[in-house]
Amino acid sequence: MANYVVLMKMTPEGAKNLKDAPQRLAKYNEKLVAEGAKIIAAYATMGRYDYVAIIEGPEDIAKVFKSSAAVGMLGAVRSETMPALAVTDFFKLVAEI
Repeated sequence: MANYVVLMKMTPEGAKNLKDAPQRLAKYNEKLVAEGAKIIAAYATMGRYDYVAIIEGPEDIAKVFKSSAAVGMLGAVRSETMPALAVTDFFKLVAEI
C-alpha cells in the first residue's frame, strides 16, 4: 500500500454549503474504498488549504486520482494529491544512490 497527502481548498459553493461537508467526506471515502483505498486521517486546517487528508491506497496512483476527481466533480473542493513516502524509506533510497 502507498500513502497520499490530499490538500483541499473549498470552492465558494463548498463554503456556502459547509454543513454538507460530513456527507461529502463520507462520499469521498466510499469512492476511495471502491478503488481499494481509505482515508486514514482527515484534518480541517487554517491557511492556504481548508482540509488535509492522509490516504492509504494502492500503488496505482490512478485509482486514487480517480476518486479525487470524482469528488472534485461535486464542485465543493479543489484538491491536490501527492504521493508520500515515509522519511525512513526515502533515506534508504538516498543511501542507494
